[in-house]
Amino acid sequence: MTREPLQRLEPGLPASWYRGPAHYQGELEVFWYGKWIAVAREEEVANAGDWRVGRVGNQSMVIVRGSEIKAYHNTCRHRGSVLCTEETGNFPRGRIVCPYHTWTYDLQGRLVATPRRMETPDFKLSDFPLYEVAVDRWGGFVFINLDRSAAPLSGVVGDRENRYQHYRLPELRIGKRIVLDVQANWKLIAENFSECFHCPPVHPEFCRIVTSYQEAGAWGLRGTPESKPEYKAGAATLTLDGTARLPAFPALNEEEKQRLYMADMLPPNLFLNVQPDYVNSHMMFPTGPQSVRIVYDWLFEARHLPLAEADLQHYVALWDITNRQDAQNCQWQEQGLQSREFRHGVYVPQEFDVHRFAAWVRACLSGSGASR
Repeated sequence: MTREPLQRLEPGLPASWYRGPAHYQGELEVFWYGKWIAVAREEEVANAGDWRVGRVGNQSMVIVRGSEIKAYHNTCRHRGSVLCTEETGNFPRGRIVCPYHTWTYDLQGRLVATPRRMETPDFKLSDFPLYEVAVDRWGGFVFINLDRSAAPLSGVVGDRENRYQHYRLPELRIGKRIVLDVQANWKLIAENFSECFHCPPVHPEFCRIVTSYQEAGAWGLRGTPESKPEYKAGAATLTLDGTARLPAFPALNEEEKQRLYMADMLPPNLFLNVQPDYVNSHMMFPTGPQSVRIVYDWLFEARHLPLAEADLQHYVALWDITNRQDAQNCQWQEQGLQSREFRHGVYVPQEFDVHRFAAWVRACLSGSGASR
């Protein structure tokens, strides 16, 4: 989308939307149970029988690889017990066995055995398959959608297939993962990602490398040539000192090699920070009206892994600092939004992307009737 500043102050979302349990339940239905949610990297279910649990709101799913990647509600059809009690594992015999009464399913979700059940004429195995969840993949990420009538993921991905073609996102592998629980509403995380008005006071380390961000999001918006360069002189990627210890992705053209940073969001939960030699991704999951869990991954070409510890830390440090700074400020914002007097914030000209996100939230809720 184009970078065009707002021409006037615009009202933010109502403060009650960031803290109220009733409103949160409505948002779960609209955004988290009705849209495509990134839940894993494909490499996490790389081999036949590999599985992992994905949680969205209060829903638990099992993502498993059989002949292809499938997802099921983590619920036995007998009496509702969870099927997988750990976070990840492998079904070595290609069987999903309920830990309660050992009803057994194959990797296609079909019920294949009910040990010790006394026979009755009205029982058919085929009547009790697992509840399947829509699954799709893009960029090496596995997405699920709890809406049985969901539109294809391609509508969300848009032109990104071409935009990131040379980065070969599906081929990248996790070099480092950090999981952080943040006491803030999910929309605050998305809004924070959408603007750099906060960057100078909050991210001094980041602004030393992306020098355009010292302009608080106004760089390139004034209609006149900028005197300040976009990046630190000599910087090759986003690290604390701007130096790279890995070559750029081999398929990048010269323009892409010079573009040291691209930020992108596939709402509501996937955030991408794309550099010429690695990618930092965030998968965000709401855990309550005022809390989220964020999974931060550092993705590299498989040929470079495992990185030496010093090299890995070289790439992790800047984003780890930046992500924690953002988390802290979102928590402070959540605390401030508890004020009985505060009704809504305002967006200043360079917060145009936050305004777009807020407009998307309003439109989705209005269409569902959940904004009342």
